[in-house]
Order: sequence, then C-alpha cells, then structure tokens
Amino acid sequence: MMDSLSNPIFSFVILHYRTADDTIKCVNSILSLNEEYSNVVIVDNASENGSIEIIEEHFKSNKNIYILKNNKNLGFASGNNIGYLYAKNILNSSFIAILNNDIVLASKDFIKEILNLYEKEHFYVMGPDIISEIDGGHQNPMKLSYRSKADVTKEIFRYRLLMIISKIGIYDLLKPSRKVRTGSVRKEIQREIQYDVTLHGSCIIFSKEYIDKENMAFREGTFLYAEEAILARYCQNKRYRMIFDPFIKVYHKEDSASNSVNISNKKRREFVFKNMIKSLKVYRNYFN
Repeated sequence: MMDSLSNPIFSFVILHYRTADDTIKCVNSILSLNEEYSNVVIVDNASENGSIEIIEEHFKSNKNIYILKNNKNLGFASGNNIGYLYAKNILNSSFIAILNNDIVLASKDFIKEILNLYEKEHFYVMGPDIISEIDGGHQNPMKLSYRSKADVTKEIFRYRLLMIISKIGIYDLLKPSRKVRTGSVRKEIQREIQYDVTLHGSCIIFSKEYIDKENMAFREGTFLYAEEAILARYCQNKRYRMIFDPFIKVYHKEDSASNSVNISNKKRREFVFKNMIKSLKVYRNYFN
C-alpha cells in the first residue's frame, strides 16, 4: 500500500484489559469492514488472566493483527500511546483510530466515511456518534463541567475531600449525590458537525495532520480519567482542528474492563478519587 490520500494506511489501536470476549467482538467488527487492508494493533495492558492468550489463538492466522504486551498496567493514556507509536512508526499509518475494547463499529463503510470527512475538513482529530449500549445515550461530544483553571482547582479540592470522607468511613453516611464524571451523556441526537469540542476517549481517530506532528495520542501523566479533556485543551492550544461527526456511528458497551476487576466499592471509589486528582493536576497545567 502507498501512504497517500488515495490509498492511506488505516490502523486501529485497541487497549485490551482482561475481557477477551469484548476485544474479539471489537476486532471482528473491524474485520467485517468493506475495506480489507486495515491493521489492528492490540495492546495488552498486563491483563495477567490468560485473556490475551485467548485472543492470540483466536486471530493467529490474521497477519494484519499485531499484539503488543505491556509488562505492567500503564493506564489509559500510556497504554494507548504504545499502540499509537507502533501504528505510526512501524506500520506507517496515515490514520489511527483508538478504540476501547468494548466498541463495535456500526457501519461496514467506517473507514470510507472517515476518509470522506477528512477530504472535506482536513481535521487533526475526530470523533463519531458513540451510542451507549446501556441506556442509548450519545457520549459525543462531551460537555465538561469545568472550563477554567479555577474550576479545575475546585474539582481537585472536592475530590480530596471525598477521599478524606471515604478514608475515615463516613462516605456512605453522607452519600454525596454528584456522580464522578468528567463530562455528561446526552440523550438527544446531535444532527450537525461540531468543531473544537471535547471528544469521548472510547473512540477517537487521529489523521495524518496530527500523526505527522505528534508522537503521542494522549498526554502522559495520568492513569485513568480526564484524558479527553486534556487532549481537547492541548489541541486547542496547538490550534489543531477537532471534529465531531454525528453521521458516523459506533456502539459502546461501557466500562467492561474496569467492571472485570473484583474490588470493594470503597476501594473502587478511592481509586477513582486518587486518579481524578492526578489527572486534574495534569489538566490544570494546560491552562494559561
């Protein structure tokens, strides 16, 4: 294949963690596309439960599927960046789609739709309509609950308080009502292309405009949470065009990897609080 707009190299990066069935379903939706020559890079984030071996066996005859294994769980940003860098430097990709392993592509013309959009818009980063399989909500574009450096600082303080309340054992008594989210889910269907928005991290496509300039898909320094907000802020600062296209669709099972880990509610929420604080500190650095 020639690396050109007429015949670009399109690669998918899937960050795998523990849930083999979801990853296989995701990959199968890619293999069913009308375009036959896309690559799939599966990055195992140290699952250590035998799931990546199941995937290796399942796809062993497919030469366009590449499996990378991290020695430890690097988290969302760093784990995906391993696959992005492989797709960029080893596979010479013109377009890289980063998918959660519980994403299923809705259209067999997914690649064609992306390329058509690029020809019109020359975007750096784009996101499709991501439809939740849980409640039918539309996860793109994300609507952030904080837009200034002061807002982020307040959020960090709030999560620190929540951590203290949880540690001293009175969290369940107080039952804070606000959900832990970096953006809201929309019930209504968006009917027009939107620009310079925050795109949900479960399915993001990077074009050659971005790939030629950047060695990372996501900014480093986080483990989980707020990577989308950080990326949006980074692209805004760099004047990279981000686009949401409601006419390109995927389905999202949601949180299958995190739900596969059997821990108590207390440990789970303290994991969230700890990593939200870490991520928000990184996010705050991108405000002038």
